[in-house]
Amino acid sequence: MTPLRGGVLALVLAVLIGGAYVGFSWQRARTPEAALLQAARAVQEQDRALFEEYVDTDAVLAGMHEDASALLADNIDALHARHPADWFFRHDAAFMRSYMAERRAADIAFARAALDYYFDDARVSVTKEDGNARWASDEMRAFAAGYTCTLGAVHAEGNRAEAEVLVHGGASDYGRLMPEASVTMEMIRRDDGRWRLVRIRTDAERPNGFFALIDAAERYWALQGWD
Repeated sequence: MTPLRGGVLALVLAVLIGGAYVGFSWQRARTPEAALLQAARAVQEQDRALFEEYVDTDAVLAGMHEDASALLADNIDALHARHPADWFFRHDAAFMRSYMAERRAADIAFARAALDYYFDDARVSVTKEDGNARWASDEMRAFAAGYTCTLGAVHAEGNRAEAEVLVHGGASDYGRLMPEASVTMEMIRRDDGRWRLVRIRTDAERPNGFFALIDAAERYWALQGWD
């Protein structure tokens, strides 16, 4: 397994949260929209404290891994047909569920380590695992710089909110990997009235959803010479 297989959560997180929002002006501070903009600002400015204020990292990473496991298993036949050369998609749904369950703790830990290096670029690598995490953090910066986001419909009910976000790739090598992707950001309202991101999800049915992310990953393997 390449380091990216384990660090894909962190890379996706950097793109989906860190892409600069366009076509949106600041409104009241205690809105779901403002929370997403603050989270994006935290990624762009590498501000860990601000990031943790507006992003529940544990919940987001756990949810992303859970959703990825289900989507991979439920769509394994379509993925094999779409990318027949990728060995990862030559297994069945039962294997995929088992494999992802076994990898869960390690994948999330690696993503968190990559985030540690992303927000602290002076951090010294000691072990091979540290070196892989640092490399993934450098890739996160390249990905975050290559994308912008457009905020769509936002629906809030009580202390929960959902925001539709379109992610747009730019003209860089990394930006061209994924021309567009569609995700839903889930947030909860805290006691102080501000909102915090707790989940990022997509699906296989929406245009530029799950398959757009997979296609981008396949293009990335090719860009890195990992075919």
